[in-house]
Order: sequence, then C-alpha cells, then structure tokens
Amino acid sequence: MFPHDSAKHPTAQAPGQVPPELGRRGIGRRSLLLGLGTLPAAMALANCSGGTGGGAGEVEPVEYEQGSSALKVELGPEIDGVPYPEGYVGPRARELEPFGDGSTAFTVLTRSEAKLKLATNEHSQYLEEKTGVRVEYSTVPQGDEGTPKINAIISSGDLPDAFMLGPEWMGGFTKAQLYAYGEQGLFQPLDQLIDEYAPELQQLFEQNPDLRASWTAPNGAMYAIPAVNQCYHCNSSDTRTWVNTTTMKAAGWSEHPKTLDEFEQMLRDMKASDPDLLPMSGDSSVLPFGLIAASFMNFGIQRIRRDGDTIVYTPLDEQFRKVLEVAARFTADGLIDRNTYTQTNDQLKRLTMNKEKSRVGVLQMGNQWGVADIDFGNGNERWREFVALSAFAGPEGQTPIIPWDEGHSDAVGLVISSACEDPATMVRWADVQLGLLPSLERGMGTLGLYWDWADGEQLGIDGRPALYAKLPAEATKPDNVGWPEFSPHNSSLDVRHGEAVNEKTSVEPELFRSGKLYEPYRSPIESLYRNPFFTTAQSAEIGELRTNLDTTYAQLTTQMAMGDLDPTNDSHWEQFVAGFTNAGVERYLEVLTEADAARR
Repeated sequence: MFPHDSAKHPTAQAPGQVPPELGRRGIGRRSLLLGLGTLPAAMALANCSGGTGGGAGEVEPVEYEQGSSALKVELGPEIDGVPYPEGYVGPRARELEPFGDGSTAFTVLTRSEAKLKLATNEHSQYLEEKTGVRVEYSTVPQGDEGTPKINAIISSGDLPDAFMLGPEWMGGFTKAQLYAYGEQGLFQPLDQLIDEYAPELQQLFEQNPDLRASWTAPNGAMYAIPAVNQCYHCNSSDTRTWVNTTTMKAAGWSEHPKTLDEFEQMLRDMKASDPDLLPMSGDSSVLPFGLIAASFMNFGIQRIRRDGDTIVYTPLDEQFRKVLEVAARFTADGLIDRNTYTQTNDQLKRLTMNKEKSRVGVLQMGNQWGVADIDFGNGNERWREFVALSAFAGPEGQTPIIPWDEGHSDAVGLVISSACEDPATMVRWADVQLGLLPSLERGMGTLGLYWDWADGEQLGIDGRPALYAKLPAEATKPDNVGWPEFSPHNSSLDVRHGEAVNEKTSVEPELFRSGKLYEPYRSPIESLYRNPFFTTAQSAEIGELRTNLDTTYAQLTTQMAMGDLDPTNDSHWEQFVAGFTNAGVERYLEVLTEADAARR
C-alpha cells in the first residue's frame, strides 16, 4: 500500500546526505534547481500574461485569522463494525453523501504514470460517485520531465482549477513555491475555507497539533491541503544499518556489539573468518558511517542540527573529525571496502547476492530493497539473512544518538489556483479524500473486492490487531484501479500499521522492528531543523548552495576515508573545513537562520 518508501526508493542516503533521487523526501537536485531557479521568471510571465485562466492580479494582504470561522458542513456518520485497534488515532470510516451536482467540471493538473488513465480510473469514478464532483484531469510526468511543463502552464496564466502534483519526491510544489505563488495571487489562501468546509482536516489538526502551523506561510496563509503519510520506519532510515546474521555467527558473534570497540572487533573477526568477505560495504550514495557517527554525535538530518537557536552544519563539528578517523582506519585496514565510495547499488547487490553466500557482512541502507534482491515466494531469501544492526556506544561510553526525522510525514495534497471560481467545492472534494475509506481505496481499490476489514485474528505491522487486510484478488488486480500518492490522503501511523501482513510477503514488519530498535536512541525533537517557507530569493540561493555543499561533502569525505587526506592531520582538517567555507556554508547557515526566524 505504501510503495514510495520501499520498492520505488530502495536507496537511502548517508546520515544527512541528500540521496540522488530525493532531497530527504524531496525532489532531485536538478528538479530543485529547475523548480526554484525558474520560479521568478515563471511568476513574471504569469503576471504579464494575457491568458484567461486567472493569472495574478493585485494581491490583498491575508487578514483572515485562522480558526475564526465555524464549520458549515459535518462529517458523515461512522460506519459500524470497523475493528479499530485500541488507542487508534487516525481517520474514521464514514458514510459519504454527494455534495456536488456535476454541472461543472473542475480541471485538475496531476501526474501521469504508466497505465494510469484517470478518465476511466476506478478511484476517479469512486470519488465522483461519492462526492458528486466532476473532474477533468490533465497530467504531466513526474520529476525532472514534468517540472518545465508545470512552469510553462503557470507562466501562461491559463491555470487549472487545482494542482494535485504530489510530494516533493514526485516533483511537487515546495513550500517556497507555495509561498511565492500565493503572494503573487496565483494560489488561493485556503484558511477560511478550511475552517468552514474541511471537517476531516480539522480532526487531523486536532490529532497533530503542529500540522497547521507547519503549513502556514509567514504571511499567515495556508496555500495547500496537505497529505499525510506517517512512515514510522522512515524516521531512522538515514542511519539504518544491516548485518548479515549468517556472517556474524560464522565470525563467532551471537549478539550484536554494544560498543564501537566491539563493533570494530566484530568486523575484524569477520575478515579473519573469511578472507573473501568484505566486512563493510555500501554504494556511493549511502556511505556506511551512520552508526559510527551516531556513537559520537547527533549528525542531524540533511547534515543540519539545531543547538538551541543555533543551526549547525554537522560535518564541521569536531566530533565528525573523529568519525572520519574511524572511517579512515577501517578503510585502510580493509574493514570497509574501498569500492564503497564509487560503486552503484547494483554492484553492491551483486556482492550481497553472490550465489554461494553474501560477500558483505555489514552495510547501511534505508530498507531491504537496497540490500538484496527480493522476490517473494520464489526461494529468494538472501535478504532475510540481513537484520537491523543495533546502535552501539561510543569509545568513551557515549550513548548513541540516532537522527530522528519527524519532519517528512506530510506533503502537498491539493493546491487551488486563482482560476477556480468555486474553491469551497474543491476544498470539500480534497477533504473527503482525507477520510479513512477514500485513503484506503486510493491505495488498494474497492472494499470487499481487493481488501476488507480485518477479522479480529489478524495482526498489523506493529503487532496490534489489524484494521484491514488485502484480499487474494488484490495481488492480481488489473491496471488503473487506484491512484499513486499524488493526492490528499491520510495515512496516519495507525492506518499504515493497521494493515494485516504476512511476513513471507512483506518487509514492513522487519522495518517496524528496526525502527523500534533505534527509537530508544532517537535525537531530541528540539534538535530537528524543519524546513521553513523560504522566500523566492532564499529558495534560489539555497538550491545552489545545497548542491555545492552536497558535492563538497561527497568529495572531501571520500578523500578523508580513502587516505588522500588524513583526519588526524590538523592542516588536512583545516583543508576539509576550508572546502565547505569555499562552497558557501556560512551563507547557507545564514539563509537557514533567516528563514527559521521568519517562521518563529
């Protein structure tokens, strides 16, 4: 049901490192630069456009006070017999009554996908039946290919009624774009409409008190209906490290190491027990320093950590120098495979999937799809040999700190443009999709055909009684049934974990256990830097600076680990620091601080 954080995105980044396809649940770097660098030009074109689709005009200040209007619509009655587990927090299954008359077709721009035909799609038809709202969909590709087309549509001024372009990893709008286009009058502020016509979203705000504030721009307006996907295991995926249990036991280890010294000894024992074994390996996008770093410091998310009101770029932390000393020693001694710094994920998996046995003992990866090939039911069980490796204490007994990313769980669901003459109906249409039944039908298809409520005996991902279960027909359902996650939906933690799973056909239970393994060491919430609403100028600058810093980090970290630079040498460490200074780290932190202060 939730392929975005497993099958579709098998590789996770090194701690704080932006991976190739995501900017931490974000768009790729090229998309980021396209989306931000061309944004001012697109807005300028829209402002002078002669298009008829509701381009920007005079923008009035946003004066509405959130929460000052009462709901004008009510939630439908709850459906009986739904087996919510004890303590369930999330949307409820409710009866839905149409509120649209179908006389007007709303235009919505969304994403294309192979074999997805929205005009005849079952979920499209389900929403029209349940809401009475008729929608005509047009599409653009995901990611880099779609970004120029979206910019061209916005520049033309011939806008659709709404945009439903998904989270940033699909190439969807960033908060900076919402803010910029909203202030230009291209996107409508939705605060009063949300208060009056979005009862599902109101409940979501009550269950997640910080959610509304996180989507409120500095001018006090919300320009999007959010989508929520609370992926528990994703919180620690940047650090998740796997050990091959067969290899570990062959080296004489029945328990996971509890200290960095023990971890090093385990690697040396692995090497001694099998000369052909690579005790640690990885691919160039996921350098295996996560648990090593955690034993010294809080490495942060995207290499950013908050220390009170100070924002820290963690590779410049003196503790990270000690991390590099360990990485360099491990690499020099053959404990870390030197190919780690250059090889691809496919090359890594050829090692883990070696016919006789895995040639890798330990590697860092967000989930099992990047660890080994997975083909359920066909005897391909190598991936099951890998389990999450416990965090271990530092050399002076420091308690490990796992960077815990709680800022990834919500994304843009729907944006209403200035062209829409009936935004209230669009808000209601989006709000319905946040209910439990539409959220589940979006991912799995029709209730009773492809899935049903759990029978009371089944267990969910988290070991509690399950809420729902897939039916056999779901495995062979035809194309064009559900939607990808480009739309509003409420996949709360309890909704995700409420799926009845079979460990023989799902990686989710093991991912849940790995999250529980790391949770005792989670970084304090106060240390998490949440991406704010950057201004247009800040966005363009941040995009360029982040790209420069990402490149610098990859190059200098590799040089330190490979021995081209020596982290124990003061002049080499000064050269390391100077590299980031030249890449603009001081200005980067200034912009982050400025944007953060505006949010507060």
